[in-house]
Amino acid sequence: MFHELLPHLAAHGAMAIAAFSAATLLPGGSEAVFVALIASGYGHPWLLFLVASLANTAGGMTSWWIGTQIARGADSERGHAWMKRFRLPPDMTRRIERLFARWGWASLLFCWLPVIGDPITLFAGMARYPALPTAILTGIARTGRYAVVWAATAGVMSWLG
Repeated sequence: MFHELLPHLAAHGAMAIAAFSAATLLPGGSEAVFVALIASGYGHPWLLFLVASLANTAGGMTSWWIGTQIARGADSERGHAWMKRFRLPPDMTRRIERLFARWGWASLLFCWLPVIGDPITLFAGMARYPALPTAILTGIARTGRYAVVWAATAGVMSWLG
């Protein structure tokens, strides 16, 4: 029985690791893993979608948590260590500040974007945005991205026949 579960555990584990790491400040492309598994005919695409969405949201919330640690310790040695480790380029910081100044909470809906998306959740933590609304908006944005990727993959697969 375990040997029958092993391929599913491997697929979901690979998807979870790829989605989580892609949502942090680490480089990664979880969409490629998601598309490859869907295109291979994996039998449980809804479960794969759920795993990807939850793991990617959890990764984004990890960046948010790091931001809260930076904000809490900004005037301490520990806070300075966090700031050195996760220093954002000044031009990116200015772009994110403008985004938050213009859109407020709705800025979190852009957290799925390449390059600036992950720093958006980090910045939300630094700005002391509460966890629950941040998690909800981050989850909506990141789940929406996987829905679009899934729909595009299904469209291309049906077009190719």
